[in-house]
Amino acid sequence: MELVSIGLVLAGVVLVFFGAALSVYATALLGFLIGAAGGYVIAPQILGTIGAGGPVGLAVAIVVGGGLGAALAYVALSFATAIPAFVVGAYIGLYVITPIFTEGGLVRYLVMIVAGFAGALIGFTLTKFALMFISAFIGAAFASRAVTTADITAVRDTFSVDPILFDPLGTTPIVGVELPLFGILFALGVLSQIGLFKLGWVARFATVLPGIGRVLGNSDET
Repeated sequence: MELVSIGLVLAGVVLVFFGAALSVYATALLGFLIGAAGGYVIAPQILGTIGAGGPVGLAVAIVVGGGLGAALAYVALSFATAIPAFVVGAYIGLYVITPIFTEGGLVRYLVMIVAGFAGALIGFTLTKFALMFISAFIGAAFASRAVTTADITAVRDTFSVDPILFDPLGTTPIVGVELPLFGILFALGVLSQIGLFKLGWVARFATVLPGIGRVLGNSDET
């Protein structure tokens, strides 16, 4: 699991700083991570019923889930972007917006759903800008270890999303100093990705990575 943890951190760093610039590749990576995590969580329930449990069956479920997630993300980019955009929007609604005016209750979850649909709409209609935000958010969650493999394992064991819920405004001890590591990485990611577009680096990526224009527009490939 240690190699998986390192892989998640590295994937998070790539998403944080190069998400939207890598376009279809970042979307496929998001799809793979979500699909693989889904396969890891759901596999015990499915494999147990057919008697195909064990490490091999679990590994196959993770690979198949990740492959399906990446394939769906590649085939339906705008829709694929809308899905993580809904997740991010709902998360912000639950942990950033609702604490401003309520402590809980039904209103909290109504705001979460509305914020999720608002995020999905933005992700579907403004794919390039939404991908900057989504990739920086999800990437920062993995790179800062706000979400770890242990959390995903806890989701599988409890079959609840609570273990991967984290406070976006929370702090992490770094060399004895409490820093909002997730927030710092998220902000740096968004700013750096905007810089990649403004400084023309995306066009350079497009010369060596085919398919960039599928998300960013054909003008970025010229």
